[in-house]
Amino acid sequence: MCDIVPLHQRDTLVIPLGGGAALHVTRFLESPRVALTVHGPGGRDWGGVILHADRARLLASWLQRDADAAPERPPSRPRVTRRAAARSDHLALAPARSADRPDPG
Repeated sequence: MCDIVPLHQRDTLVIPLGGGAALHVTRFLESPRVALTVHGPGGRDWGGVILHADRARLLASWLQRDADAAPERPPSRPRVTRRAAARSDHLALAPARSADRPDPG
């Protein structure tokens, strides 16, 4: 494993993610590089990647293309009726098998 060295935070852009995580985008002042780092809840560093400016532009163009091709609204999910919800309360799940519990039979 390598050591994690914190970068300057002055110009960092932060995009909130689910579960309290965040994506940090930091440009290097001394070289043509951009760091993409993922931070978990409480600011814990989960890792990241350093891209040369050319690769960062390529990644940005892919993200832009895919975002433009994505639908404006996500498709609506089927709604669960009250009757179906009531029936689901009566379902029982079987316990999962594990390696230490051999299959009876």
